[in-house]
Amino acid sequence: MEKTAFTATFTGMMSAFLIWAAHFAAVYGINGLICAREWDGVELYGHPVAVVLILGATAIALLLAAGVLAAALWGAAPGRRTSEDPRRFIRLFTALAAAGSLVAILWNGLPALQVPACG
Repeated sequence: MEKTAFTATFTGMMSAFLIWAAHFAAVYGINGLICAREWDGVELYGHPVAVVLILGATAIALLLAAGVLAAALWGAAPGRRTSEDPRRFIRLFTALAAAGSLVAILWNGLPALQVPACG
């Protein structure tokens, strides 16, 4: 019987949380960079640069978290090669974490899009 390494399984289980954390850091990093460089009036594609960058980061994070959710629901989640009971728990945990991360990413991204970067 093959066993998946603990670190790979644990990283897979935490992948949705890592995506959310990276998105959180990106949103506030973008706002901080724009304020520090005084790029508040700069536009990109006809919109403030902060809105374009945060919208892009949010879209990428949502796609990644949705991918983790889809992988967990269709059985490609970590823990695929372990015994039956742990695999079921790992898939359920990963799916719930991905669903929660989708909501958290929206909660982080939408207010950042509505409020000016340096407001």
